[in-house]
Amino acid sequence: MTDDWRARLRGSRFGSVIVLGVTTLAVLLGVWLVMRPGVDEATGAAVSQVEVQGVGSAPRVGDAAPAFVATALDGSEVSLDALHGRPVWLVFVATWCSGCRAEMPDVQGAHEAAGPDGVEVVAVYVGEGASVVGGYVDRLGLTFTQLPDPQTKLAAAYGVLGVPAHFFIDADGVVKQTQVGVLSPTQMTEAITTVSG
Repeated sequence: MTDDWRARLRGSRFGSVIVLGVTTLAVLLGVWLVMRPGVDEATGAAVSQVEVQGVGSAPRVGDAAPAFVATALDGSEVSLDALHGRPVWLVFVATWCSGCRAEMPDVQGAHEAAGPDGVEVVAVYVGEGASVVGGYVDRLGLTFTQLPDPQTKLAAAYGVLGVPAHFFIDADGVVKQTQVGVLSPTQMTEAITTVSG
């Protein structure tokens, strides 16, 4: 008798309407989960905030680097203006990027070699929030500044279309070198020398 009511329900219009309704509800729930304002799952805090000026194409060598203000993984506010007077190496990365992961130990090594008064290394995680970035940073033991960019605002301001992407900015805020792709330790050292003058 139990199988009989199921067969009648499957064959009826009412059963079809129920299946259609449940499917529609599932799709709408999925869309809402993807489109809702982000919340860091680990802490319940709002995802990193990023504000930029002049969203557009990638800055060219000799251009002023686009100004930005962003919340770092440790909760501190980072801005290009606050870093004025120091050379800056912005490296746009993603946790899923194998090339980014491969060069991170060398980036960490360059950061350590530069010391506290050398180039300021800042990693920007394109399209990723604090919870994902935090686990990645902990696993790799990275100690330089980490900026989640979940809405890709900072990446858009710098015209980043692929990762890793490197922007070497001198102490006056002028872009001195850009490169897309994995850098060797030698290339990193040469670029740092270029901006450190």
